[in-house]
Amino acid sequence: MENWKKTSLYTAVILLVLLLIVIYVFKISVSIPSSDIEFSPGQVTSKVNAEFKDEKPKNIIVFIVDGMGFGHLSLALQTQQTENRPSVWQEFDVKGWHDARSAFGPLTDSEASATAITTGTSTQFGHIGLDKNQNPLKNIFELASDLQFCTGIVTDSYIWDGTPAAFVAHTRNEDNARDILTQIASSELDLIFGELEDLGEDDIPEKAETIEILSKRFLLLDRSLKLPGNNSISNPIAALFDEDEIQDSNSSPNLTQLTEVALKYLSSQDKPFVLLVESEEMDAASHDNDSKRVLNGLQSIQETLSLVLDFSEMYGETLVVFTADHETGGLAAVADFDHYPNMQIRWSTKAHTAAVVPLFAKGPGAHYFADVHRNWEIGYLLKKLISQDIPNGKNE
Repeated sequence: MENWKKTSLYTAVILLVLLLIVIYVFKISVSIPSSDIEFSPGQVTSKVNAEFKDEKPKNIIVFIVDGMGFGHLSLALQTQQTENRPSVWQEFDVKGWHDARSAFGPLTDSEASATAITTGTSTQFGHIGLDKNQNPLKNIFELASDLQFCTGIVTDSYIWDGTPAAFVAHTRNEDNARDILTQIASSELDLIFGELEDLGEDDIPEKAETIEILSKRFLLLDRSLKLPGNNSISNPIAALFDEDEIQDSNSSPNLTQLTEVALKYLSSQDKPFVLLVESEEMDAASHDNDSKRVLNGLQSIQETLSLVLDFSEMYGETLVVFTADHETGGLAAVADFDHYPNMQIRWSTKAHTAAVVPLFAKGPGAHYFADVHRNWEIGYLLKKLISQDIPNGKNE
């Protein structure tokens, strides 16, 4: 009997060890039910509906980093700051977060999240400028153009990618490149800088056709990025680069250079403007769990963000809203005790996660974003600010 008990105990221990090995090797997951609460655009929280102060920005810059979560932000703070240089992240008036979920559930993709941010409406995976029933939604650029604002896009990704496309197009999927390019060319957009990718594949036109489509609206700049002279200064402009040509601070061009030219152009138009600056580096790097690319990308993001915040500070009428569309990779910076105080980057996935993401704001109207909890609330507030539909004082 005693031997039987020992054998049973040993068997149980062995089975437990084998189970732990299987869980570790195959990463067996547990299904976690998500909230059943349905959020709709009309269901604005009381905090968003609260009385506002009378600060209203003339210009708005929306800076979106595709795939950036608080793990990426922690890494930036721990590795790219010096003792004598304050962090660019500390310059924001408001520092918070938002839940990037889609109408589908707790996860999202760039198309759905960017659509929520630019239209104020939660939508399904893959939908660009459409609600979950595929009805077109008015975005902040369309509203701004109606009100005589200039609008512009600067991205280090291809120009029909999900995030920039959501600010100007209405289509079922970012794979509809020809359709998105045609909509860009027929829009009221004043500036677009970015890359071309996979030319000639599937529904992506060749370079000659792409340029022909875009030339119907835009004056194409050469690699010098020299702006047109006085007679053409108000012409819509575009700058197009090859796939992966815009990467980190060492690339030429880079995101900071393109953003600087865009701000110079938009400032010369004698109109208010709304500008989207997008960096896709965190998403691309995190899908590959490429830690080195993440570090290089964070440096580029910080340099570009510093330029944008300096512009806001200098001119005093520009609101900067910084956020991400979702988190990718489940990145964590962990202790490397063998080489302390060095750190290691650990990844939990190569896919999108349901993590909440940063939401920071600086400039006139920044405090409106202090209580935002969902991505579509960002779009709701941006539309209010652009239309100047914000009550003045507490008695209105």
